[in-house]
Amino acid sequence: MALIDDVKNVCDRLAPLGWRDLLMDLTDDQLDILKPTSATLKAELTKTLADIDRTVTGFTDFSLSGTKAITAGSPADSLLYHALASPNVISNLSGFPTLKEIETIENYVFGVQPPTLASIKARAGLTGSQRLSVVLFSYEYRPARDTCTRRQADMVFSRTGISRVGTRPAFYDVRNRGFQSQVVDDPFAFRVCPSRVAAFLAVKKKGVDLSIMRARPEDDALEFWAPIHKLFNGTECLAGINLQVELEAFHYNDKIRRTRAITLRLRRVPSTAPFQFSTGIAEFSTDGSFGAGIVMPVPHPRLVEPAHVNGRLLTFRVPRVAKTFAALEPGADEGVDGSEVRSAPAYVHARTQVRNGVLIDLNNDPTRPDVNSTVSAGNYQALHYVDFTGDGQISASVPALTGRPEVMASVVPCYSLVAAPDFFSSAGQRELFEQVPEEFWGVPPLPLCDTRLPPNLQIPGNRFSASEKTISAVVAIFGSDPTGVTVPQSFDADRHSCLPDDCAGVFAPGWDVSTDRKRVSGVHVQHLAAYGLGSPFPEDAKLCAALSTFWPAVAPDASRSMSPNTGNSSLRGTVAPLTDEEIGQAGALPWDGVTGPKVSMFGGVEFLDCEKFLHVDYVKHALEGRFTPRLTTLVSSEEYMLRMRAIAKCYDTVGGDRNARFVISFRKVSPGDPELQRAQLDTSTVLTGEIYRIDMILGGEETEQPHPTDFRRSLLPLQDRQAFLTSPRTGAALRKRSNQAVWSRV
Repeated sequence: MALIDDVKNVCDRLAPLGWRDLLMDLTDDQLDILKPTSATLKAELTKTLADIDRTVTGFTDFSLSGTKAITAGSPADSLLYHALASPNVISNLSGFPTLKEIETIENYVFGVQPPTLASIKARAGLTGSQRLSVVLFSYEYRPARDTCTRRQADMVFSRTGISRVGTRPAFYDVRNRGFQSQVVDDPFAFRVCPSRVAAFLAVKKKGVDLSIMRARPEDDALEFWAPIHKLFNGTECLAGINLQVELEAFHYNDKIRRTRAITLRLRRVPSTAPFQFSTGIAEFSTDGSFGAGIVMPVPHPRLVEPAHVNGRLLTFRVPRVAKTFAALEPGADEGVDGSEVRSAPAYVHARTQVRNGVLIDLNNDPTRPDVNSTVSAGNYQALHYVDFTGDGQISASVPALTGRPEVMASVVPCYSLVAAPDFFSSAGQRELFEQVPEEFWGVPPLPLCDTRLPPNLQIPGNRFSASEKTISAVVAIFGSDPTGVTVPQSFDADRHSCLPDDCAGVFAPGWDVSTDRKRVSGVHVQHLAAYGLGSPFPEDAKLCAALSTFWPAVAPDASRSMSPNTGNSSLRGTVAPLTDEEIGQAGALPWDGVTGPKVSMFGGVEFLDCEKFLHVDYVKHALEGRFTPRLTTLVSSEEYMLRMRAIAKCYDTVGGDRNARFVISFRKVSPGDPELQRAQLDTSTVLTGEIYRIDMILGGEETEQPHPTDFRRSLLPLQDRQAFLTSPRTGAALRKRSNQAVWSRV
């Protein structure tokens, strides 16, 4: 079947669902997608449109140079493709395209006038013996605000794709044109979220000649692969050639093997499962509604599992060495730029003792109440756990291009990360970094697209080069810049993103990826690698969450959920506060299974009663299915930023070290809230916009006291208690100390 016939099937299905009327209204009745034959539809889609109304919501960021429903080789200039692929086009429609249908239109954009290899080579500026390459990219079509130029909706590409693990199969949200992690009928389940990849004919260019997201000064001299033409099956992709693109995926998890071989220095560690494994991580989807090139993580009943070998629990002897976080802590080496590199997991869970086949939870052993001392003393068998994260490479074979003088013989793979869940899928890493002042952060949220390191050079069967330092960059399709000079209106896409600007960068050790080094030609080369993260991943997730929003936009700030004694006094203060509902102080859905602190009375005195940091066990919570994305995934980038500004206003008001403060309560209040109305009357002030109520005390780790009846909990005296009502959009704030009867204006 010809491509136009597939396109007609798409148009025929969508036309009565509001799409025909939308496109007719948009073009002053010039574009009618409901045509009797494929030939007449092709003529309709490729004719020049005299008028396109770009004031209509969803089309304000459509390319100013776009004049056709389908413009050969240019998705951004193709009105039909934009309409179907943009998550901003939703009004007055009763149905939406599947991902496969969007792929059909996408392929038609590149195949409506199949180019020759010679013409593509000329477009790339290659002459003589210079050749094109087949390169694998992860990619998305995005609103203007999230593209490389921000001047129009467009495709964005990276040679690194990020998918995320889960406990349920993937769900494609047709309205938002993307995958969602939530499960409607189960708040404690996570859907896997895939990445999308395809092979493109591409050219290597210096950064100065390309559109690069968040380009750095040194990028001008670096080399980047830029896609030019998508490759897909059939005779309509390239003139005179019948293509078959065969995609290949490999992922592996090497955490347990490296823990035993490098950290514990054990001999003869197998390279078989669960020590090292490459199955059950991710593979290409076979769901026809998703189309081709969907790298799909394999769902598992739980995010982590006990490790077994031949039906028996796999354990390791915990060495005697001082611990900080009640975990096996291999430490880190110094990288070429002074950053940390990890050849084994940063933290290994060591709090499940195995004695004669019986599991003993050291967090809850009353005979050994100091769990950190117990783990530091070591000399017991601890259980290994397996998670299903990993990294690998995606490649392809295109037999029809073998031997063609215009194309290099070797295919250039892309890097694939299968990462932990993103608890803030509606808030972007790059957005937060760009819009929130750096002084607000405990650790600045550098996105992975800023990293200039090669991919994992130690993957079995590695096909990457140590020179590929730009593999996690985000780039635009090769060609001329958009004609527009202003930033048009567009809206954030509420969906999973598989590109590195929505992924956490690398730092001590990282949330999505860490780094290691390998000697190449006598020189140590630092590179990305997934095995430097916790084993299993929830083990260092707790540390990231408890240290002042250590990984913004992926790991929630849990610093007010448990006791302040985290082992890091400089990253203690709440930076991006979770609400009372999100930590379970109200309702029943704490994101991490840790119910937030409560005010309790002991000896006639009120204290803040909270779980002790060292006894909180995220691995156990993952096993018990207590994590939930239900509330955190509703937090947008804008809401995230408002919360940060609200709490920052409070810190500025009280003064001193924010790490010495503990937030008892954080919640949004409505204009009719009685306390808010009383405060506004007291101060003759009306707060506008979003309003937050913050209750905080003087509560650094030096104020922490033992709980009289539960060794797993701690108490904080309610010292210097202050309540705030603040409007972060205006900067206005009202305050009332616990010993005051009325509110005052800040």
